[in-house]
Amino acid sequence: MNAFKITFEEILPIWQNELWPDRQSAIETHSAMTWPFDGFPNEIDMNIFNYESSFWGLHREGKLIGVNSGHKTSDMHYRSRGIWVHPEHRREGVAQTLFNLLELQAKNEGCEMIWSIPRKTALISYTKFGFETVGDFIVTETSESNIYVKKRL
Repeated sequence: MNAFKITFEEILPIWQNELWPDRQSAIETHSAMTWPFDGFPNEIDMNIFNYESSFWGLHREGKLIGVNSGHKTSDMHYRSRGIWVHPEHRREGVAQTLFNLLELQAKNEGCEMIWSIPRKTALISYTKFGFETVGDFIVTETSESNIYVKKRL
């Protein structure tokens, strides 16, 4: 397995066809969503687009088998967004490798916490990596069972 940074153009087809095939809104490099806990009043902050985003891919035998991305949502928060692992390669540590890359990037950018909003079906990968749930399950544009998670760095 080889994991390395990829481009938005490389991750986009996976997101469009595999992760969010029924999504109606445009898929962009970032999400303007903020961490809604810890006293942050605004759910959306377009200034998030001023931060650089990172995209990672994990290849095996020349085939892209897993992706993830991340970006700051504040000076101390870093969001994991768009993790996907090919069904044939689940439970092989792909998600954990991608989370390790994300955590390293977040630390390099001076963040104190990483967060995400995984689907219930993916939650086990997050908790295995040390994320803890916050709040109750919610409905999003692409799923009816998502929950906020966080991991302090």
